[in-house]
Amino acid sequence: MLLDLSEIVMRRGMHAALDVDQPSVEDPDLVFTEPLKGHLDFDNGGDLINIHGHVDSTLLVPCGRCLTDVRVPVQIEVEEHFPVEEVLHPDRPPGEDADLESVVSTVVYMEQGRPILDLDELMRQLIVTEMPLRTLCDDACKGLCPKCGVNRNEQPCTCEEETPHTPLAALATLLGQGENGDNGTPA
Repeated sequence: MLLDLSEIVMRRGMHAALDVDQPSVEDPDLVFTEPLKGHLDFDNGGDLINIHGHVDSTLLVPCGRCLTDVRVPVQIEVEEHFPVEEVLHPDRPPGEDADLESVVSTVVYMEQGRPILDLDELMRQLIVTEMPLRTLCDDACKGLCPKCGVNRNEQPCTCEEETPHTPLAALATLLGQGENGDNGTPA
């Protein structure tokens, strides 16, 4: 969704509201099972364009162990503050003391002299930052067998367990023996 910000940028104290209801945002890594729904308020506070609100949806994310799809609810609290000067000049190179790339330059562009907000890109960035680093279908997920690839939650694996070859394997065998050279079990 593209929003023309030219009026709100020019009118100090202006308030606008927007109800968000769309199927998804464009990103090949995000699979939505429910539409994005929420409400956003836009305010011109003089030097800043303030965007407040919330947007909710549900995504399908693969389990980090077994790759089964997991439904993950996403609740985004939007709290953005765009400097009016950056909104009016999103392509201006940053000053010496500024960040190399601000959020404004990634979501606002000029079209025929008017600042346009790419709301889909803003929502995509906020969703990606809210995603958990690792998602599990269950805390007790057994994952996939590294040899045959079978999902161990659905069926047992018939592969033989391999003992890991570690530099300390010899030490483990020595520690398994008792003081008299036996295996530590009483006679």
